[in-house]
Amino acid sequence: MIRVGIVGASGYAGGELVRLLACHPGVVITRLAGETKSGSRIRDLFPNIDSDKVLEKISDQAVWTDVDVVFFALPAGQSFDLAKKYIENGNLVIDLGPDYRLSDSGLYRKWYKVDHGFPEALGLAVYGLVEWARDKLREARLVSCPGCFPTGALMGLLPFHRAQWINSDRIIVDGKSGVTGAGRGLSLQTHFPEIAEGLLAYKVFDHRHVPEIEQALSVFGPSQLTFVPHLVPLNRGLLSTIYLSLKEERTQEEVDRLLETCYRDEPFVRRVFDPPNLMHVRGTNNVQIFARVEGSRLVVITAIDNMVKGAAGQAIQAMNLILGLNETEGLNQQALFP
Repeated sequence: MIRVGIVGASGYAGGELVRLLACHPGVVITRLAGETKSGSRIRDLFPNIDSDKVLEKISDQAVWTDVDVVFFALPAGQSFDLAKKYIENGNLVIDLGPDYRLSDSGLYRKWYKVDHGFPEALGLAVYGLVEWARDKLREARLVSCPGCFPTGALMGLLPFHRAQWINSDRIIVDGKSGVTGAGRGLSLQTHFPEIAEGLLAYKVFDHRHVPEIEQALSVFGPSQLTFVPHLVPLNRGLLSTIYLSLKEERTQEEVDRLLETCYRDEPFVRRVFDPPNLMHVRGTNNVQIFARVEGSRLVVITAIDNMVKGAAGQAIQAMNLILGLNETEGLNQQALFP
């Protein structure tokens, strides 16, 4: 059995990791940590999780010696010392936070307003968009899981950008996320009376996921992205509507063939031929992708569960791949709703 520790288990992404890994046939959850909730049972924080395991205070520990894999589900800037300790200890480290997504420490400083505390790890980290990084991930010891907005956007963008079909300086992504994407902390924007019957665009031209998406696209050439995120009154789910300008006119058959060729063997990618509904990906690690072309105009729509494929599920998928397990292990449970 693979022994797992989760740091940040009291947050939404950490709690989702616990929920999914508790049903993974090859995993035993050995340790849970949450600084502000230490001493609490995980079932008291998430009553849907049937476990009496108690959260520890990670700052009181030296190094967990009874784990093989350590997941971090922490806010920006909080993983540096911990990640260094566990990498040096020989553990597989999988980070759901943003600390290793950007390969340039100066870019990290620009967008996160703090100096990077473990810059030497940026060259070690593998960006864990599994469908596009399998070869690199197989040898990874530090995985940086993509953000939820980048996951939805890149799964729709990359096939067309790699094929050099699109005018890459005219990419528009409209993302709409459930409130869990903002984290479990309290804020005015996510307060029930503020968002329950509302719809909010935020951080126009100023969202931290822009450089992350552009960096991932840069593998196949430069790009310029216009990204507008929206907060919608749902608990979970993320819909990305992507507007693309083609270099030349394409038929619907050509578009369908490209996506089919790209994702034919992917266990979690579902091609759909009507615009997707977030209810149809809820609780799953699936990505639904819809595309419609008219001349040189292309619209691609992706739907994911921001807590699963956009966070915990994608992290587990990466772990499965690295450790030689079937990628679907512990994730092929479409009826297991939160």
